Amino acid sequence: MTVVPLIDLSLPRERVAAQIDQANHQVGFFGIVGHRVDPHLLDEMYTVTTEFFDLPIEEKLRYRSIEPGISRGYMPPKSRALAQTRGRMTPADLVEFYSIGALTIPPDDPYYSPAQAGVNFRPNIWPRHSARFREVWSEYYRAMEALAADLMRLFALALRLPEAFFDNHIDRHISNLFANHYPPLDDDPEPGQLRVGEHSDYGSLTLLYQRDEVGGLQVHTGGRWHPVAPVPDSFVINIGDLMQRWSNNRWVSTLHRVQNPPPGTPAARRLSFPFFCQPNYDTLIETLPTCKDTDTPDLFEPITSGANMIAKTESSFAL
Repeated sequence: MTVVPLIDLSLPRERVAAQIDQANHQVGFFGIVGHRVDPHLLDEMYTVTTEFFDLPIEEKLRYRSIEPGISRGYMPPKSRALAQTRGRMTPADLVEFYSIGALTIPPDDPYYSPAQAGVNFRPNIWPRHSARFREVWSEYYRAMEALAADLMRLFALALRLPEAFFDNHIDRHISNLFANHYPPLDDDPEPGQLRVGEHSDYGSLTLLYQRDEVGGLQVHTGGRWHPVAPVPDSFVINIGDLMQRWSNNRWVSTLHRVQNPPPGTPAARRLSFPFFCQPNYDTLIETLPTCKDTDTPDLFEPITSGANMIAKTESSFAL
């Protein structure tokens, strides 16, 4: 039996919010169905992304960011070690990435300028092998924006806040969409080397789409690692460190990892799509009014969304 509950978003919103509150308090993870994301779009994402990762490595490297530590374009295997964001020095992760950020950056709005935004709105790096790739990824990014915004409204209800409480904190978000491609393991991993090392996510929430062919995702709760079995037509949702801070530890940002295939089993490739919902870079993350009282004071120092993400991202590239 999985420790990650499955929540149907088509149920009444008050009931869904109560289930989300319980799940985020207990484990920080839950699955969702009833999300209304087009199945054809999900199929197309797998098709165009698999075609990209099947390109020769020399071609993929043409779409690598020339700026170190920037989550744009292609990142080859062993370029990151996510356990380092938790202070654990481990071998580099056995995964390659492709990532995009915001699709539309107003050219004349100083909020989006490097002078104010730093690296948060760097332009995307689009592969040129297929026009369809950019079309599908853009459509999927917009679908994840909409789903994340709806979940944040459900989060507000779960925390006994007005439903639109988070709206103006994510209207100029710095969210990133990744494809995580885990190639077949042709060589034995180094000691302590995983497909993705144990870590917690940085922002408010993560939406992960994974197919049901290949597993490997595990969450750490109750002193043990538990598999998160893929459920057809579902997304896995987890909260990140900022939401734990925002909720003053009412909700938990849980350690998770992607385990290597067991010895003696086929070293199958795995492909998943995490969308990391990151609030506006200047959003100050401080205890929500419904998450503190005289018996539960502020447990964290305030921090901006942008400062937190930059620090975490830079540490993950520190190889």
